[in-house]
Amino acid sequence: MRTLLAVLTALVPLLLLAFMATIIASQAVISGAFSITNQAVQLGYIPRIRVRHTSSDEIGQVYISQVNIFLFLSVVALVLSFRSSEHLAAAYGIAVTGSMAIDTALAYFVMVSKERWNPWLFLPLFAALLLIDLGFFSANLLKFFEGGWFPIVVAGVLFFIMIAWVSGRQRLLVARWRDTIPLEDFIHSLKPDKPIRVPGTAIFMVPNFKVVPSSLLHNIKHNRVLHERVILMTVETTATPYVADENRMEVIPLDGNFFIVRLHYGFFEEPRIMRALAMLRIKEFHFKLADVSFFVGREKLTSSAEGGWTLVSDNIFIWLHRNMLSATEFFRIPADHVVELGGHIEL
Repeated sequence: MRTLLAVLTALVPLLLLAFMATIIASQAVISGAFSITNQAVQLGYIPRIRVRHTSSDEIGQVYISQVNIFLFLSVVALVLSFRSSEHLAAAYGIAVTGSMAIDTALAYFVMVSKERWNPWLFLPLFAALLLIDLGFFSANLLKFFEGGWFPIVVAGVLFFIMIAWVSGRQRLLVARWRDTIPLEDFIHSLKPDKPIRVPGTAIFMVPNFKVVPSSLLHNIKHNRVLHERVILMTVETTATPYVADENRMEVIPLDGNFFIVRLHYGFFEEPRIMRALAMLRIKEFHFKLADVSFFVGREKLTSSAEGGWTLVSDNIFIWLHRNMLSATEFFRIPADHVVELGGHIEL
């Protein structure tokens, strides 16, 4: 009886400690997954998705429902399929040691490329650290078929999706600019009476301000008008987490009452177009919000590939592009100020 009581006395505190450690670890995983996903969206590595900011004081407090559902389904599938903590331990070991090796390599890259450290001076140190990490990783690979395969498969699938998105996005931009007109040539070709200039300000959300956006050409083709003030606005994400307000905006005036506006945001920030528009009104222009129209391109995509990796990659990209959050929702632009124009593009 005394032995049982002693066991229970020691077991209960340990169970409570394990319970609290599980809650803390799970919260760290959830918050980390939300933060990394948000940064990946800002850097253009994955499609735009809805990110909800849960705090008005802390920028990094975000919630992403799709990631939350994915984590829930993954945990349920893991528990039901593995059924043993030993298999989960094998998966955990490969995930942790693999992350350590990747972090060491990335740390060396950042210190050399960003901080301008001497690459040959610090190479032996990082090589030694990487050798230790790879030793732990190779030791855990012995348990690959006991559950260690899971983090490698998940990482491979996510990497495959990201590569398909990045490469597909580049091909889409090339297809968009294939038959377009250089912006400088277009402005010089404008005449005082053609096309007709109508009152108001037109803002075109573009990734490249060196060429005429297709939505502008479609607007001239179908409506045969051009606004008296045309702004080509591009949002650029920097390699730093935050950007100061004084460095937020860059305005470049062009001929024909055209302007280029470059907005800079850190990868940890949320682009706020309407706030930037308010800053633009104060610093550069004087206009009423009712006279502003946002033109956003929306195209239907098809693949020209006949087979192989390109066809698979294109289909994944087209599906992601079709289901991603629209620019209107992502940038939180009032829907009654948005005009969507587009057409058909073959990758």
